[in-house]
Amino acid sequence: MLSHNSKFGCLWLSFLISSIGDWLYRLALPLIILEKTGSAYHAATVFGVSFVPWVLFSLLGGSLADNYAKKKILISGNAAAGLISLFLIFILQSKSINFGLLYVAVFLLASVDPLIHPSFQSIIPELTVQKQFVSANAALQMVDNTLAIMGPLLGGTLVTFLGGMSAILIDTLSFFIAALILFKLPQRTERTRKNRPVRGIVQDVVTGAKYSFQQKVIFSGSLMFLFTNFALNMFEANFMFYMTEALNYPVIKATIALALGGGGALAASFVGSRIVESFRAGMLLSSSTILAGLSTLLLLFNQNYLYIGIVLGLVSFFGTINVITYFTLRQRTVPRHLLGRVIAVTRMVSYASIPVGSWCGGVLLAHGQTMFTVILLAGIIRTLAGVGAKLSPLGREK
Repeated sequence: MLSHNSKFGCLWLSFLISSIGDWLYRLALPLIILEKTGSAYHAATVFGVSFVPWVLFSLLGGSLADNYAKKKILISGNAAAGLISLFLIFILQSKSINFGLLYVAVFLLASVDPLIHPSFQSIIPELTVQKQFVSANAALQMVDNTLAIMGPLLGGTLVTFLGGMSAILIDTLSFFIAALILFKLPQRTERTRKNRPVRGIVQDVVTGAKYSFQQKVIFSGSLMFLFTNFALNMFEANFMFYMTEALNYPVIKATIALALGGGGALAASFVGSRIVESFRAGMLLSSSTILAGLSTLLLLFNQNYLYIGIVLGLVSFFGTINVITYFTLRQRTVPRHLLGRVIAVTRMVSYASIPVGSWCGGVLLAHGQTMFTVILLAGIIRTLAGVGAKLSPLGREK
């Protein structure tokens, strides 16, 4: 049972702490920008910039995970994120935001995740046995999904009463606390190669990329997420603008809608293990994507914040089942010595569309289109991504 696994418990706790900070950051930053500039374009662009490093540095992160001590990578990454976050606070304290420096700070902070995420994902098989993979992924998703409920409510309250800067300061502290917790992980669970030359790292990257592209099932999944993330972030990057500016809801009602959306994801984390074990992975991945896309279109029919929250819950339920299924499929089928690099390649491909989707949503709004258009396009694209997955090698995966 995972409840008796203290090694995984340390990883889980550090993830919980840093995820709390991430939620506060995710809420506070666009609100600070909107408050100071009133610009949906800048808010969406900053959101998009935060995903560019996934395209640039994911492969390097995968090579690091397969060659160096994952514990050290995770600790160093969280400590670096804390220092960069302090720099971001300094920039945001100015009365007039310097967007050049802001984009640099957001980019640097976002660069930490792609460098350490492969280590985080690939250390799970080292801390657990294979029969615990689904439970471990579900437990981590439960953190995300519980905070999808509590994060908006807590974050909205803090932003409302203490201000956005306080929320980002808490995020900064969370990085340092997470780093301290990670010191309790085992020193090294597998043999790693020290002093890996740059040429060797490049060769590792090429090997990981070749494997990922040749494994049609794994690569089909990353392509499915490429289009899914494009559609999702057309809407998600502009959610706070939609709720607070277009619909004129106070921040607390916007966060209530987000919290209701998190309820669906939390429900999926409880039943996810049973569902994933009961159905074919390919069928589950394609079907849940189609259902998430069709659910997105329900946002077109009502603008009540409670209704929006319930629909977001439905979308996040299918999205969470999607993630648990794909992570488990990847961990079970990819050789462990390649897992970090494969995680990096597939994450890089799937995240490449996030800044583009965010930017496209912001551009549409900046040029006079309404959120109706954004939501319609997002729902259609996500549905078609699921149809494409069903027709691909992924759809036939057992």
